[in-house]
Amino acid sequence: MGYWTDGNRVIGVFGLGRSGRAAAALLSQRGFSVTGLDIRVDVQDCPDCNRIVTGDDMTDCLSSLDGFVISPGIDPESALPSAARELGVPVIGEIELAFRNTDIPVLAITGSNGKTTTAEWLGYTLSKAGLNVSVAGNTGYPFCRAIIENPDADFISLEVSSYQLQTIETFRPLAAAILNITPDHLQRHGDIEGYINAKARIFMNQHDSDLLVLNRDDSGSIPLAGRTSGLEWYFGIGGSFETGAFSEGNSIYYSDSISTKFVIDIRDISLSGLHNLSNALAVVCLAGKAGVQPEQMVCGLSSFPGVPHRIECIRKYHGVSFVNDSKSTNPDSLKVALESISEPVTLIAGGMAKETDYSQLRSLIADRVKVLILIGDASDMLEKCWSGTAPIFAEGTLDNALKRALDQSAVGDLVLLSPGCASFDQYSSFEERGEHFRKLVEDLN
Repeated sequence: MGYWTDGNRVIGVFGLGRSGRAAAALLSQRGFSVTGLDIRVDVQDCPDCNRIVTGDDMTDCLSSLDGFVISPGIDPESALPSAARELGVPVIGEIELAFRNTDIPVLAITGSNGKTTTAEWLGYTLSKAGLNVSVAGNTGYPFCRAIIENPDADFISLEVSSYQLQTIETFRPLAAAILNITPDHLQRHGDIEGYINAKARIFMNQHDSDLLVLNRDDSGSIPLAGRTSGLEWYFGIGGSFETGAFSEGNSIYYSDSISTKFVIDIRDISLSGLHNLSNALAVVCLAGKAGVQPEQMVCGLSSFPGVPHRIECIRKYHGVSFVNDSKSTNPDSLKVALESISEPVTLIAGGMAKETDYSQLRSLIADRVKVLILIGDASDMLEKCWSGTAPIFAEGTLDNALKRALDQSAVGDLVLLSPGCASFDQYSSFEERGEHFRKLVEDLN
């Protein structure tokens, strides 16, 4: 039995959101005594915690702990985890805790954009091929919860963020895909090199039979080539590979070094856009590593319905389409959304800005956006970045933004919520922001 699996210890869990409560549940199931910690004094109840400590200063309780699990939102270099390490208390994250408590093979996906769609699409495709799969991780369904509720799964399709990768030690996926890398979360990682190195941790423990899948079309992923100890495959649009997945003409192919096989006509995959073609190619690579034959992939690739809050069509009202892309939390995801839409766009953007250059979108906004409506803390900054590209209205809140959008849109237009910013200035998550937008649109009459 291991240090994090045998149950004869007192473990602290810092951050009692979804991931923290799932970690507490797994620890409790394994026989540990759990001390929950959270800076919020009004934290939600943690039914699997033996004790809860809240407030700004919780260092006094560290000496009673044998281990410390931190949630993804907690910077591992912040005061409390650092104090724990100084006392000799081991510190890991929820992903590492789950991995040490399961033998289920992991197919892991990371990247700046597209990772939720790809993780869900992979899980859906494997399920349609007859496998028992849990889709977990940064999707909102914690890894710890997945292994409690489906301990006999054949595979875990795991979305992993750079934050989660900071706190792994032994985490070793059977296959790992890095979809793309563009500047994001630099306030946590310091600079783009720090961000790339955080992403690279996904394959740091791979053995020679494990697989790393990289996007040949993404310049940000190039520094990662040749760094794994395992197999290295590629996916890309146009041009063939000896190993990986690629598109030529209207066809997708899968190659495993022994043979190259046709998988599906591009026109038959269920999600449109070049970004989703790229995601589908990553799914093909990972499904192939899981032992799924190309003909078994077709059903999942052709019928996957997509994920909520990612370029999600809500309804058409008086000839105007409304699309929820609340999961757009950085400029690159906003870029993907705008490039995938052909109708005149009334864009609702803004929120809590990322530390990156939003002016890079000026030409795209000028080309694709009819009216620009800004919300949240980033409104002033975005107005300066995008001034002159389209008529701009700063409306503060989503309620006001939707009223303005209705006033400015005509039959045939599309109202797009694609903030390009985090949600935390006004909402607890991008899901809450997206659900608010959905309700506002569904209530139109």
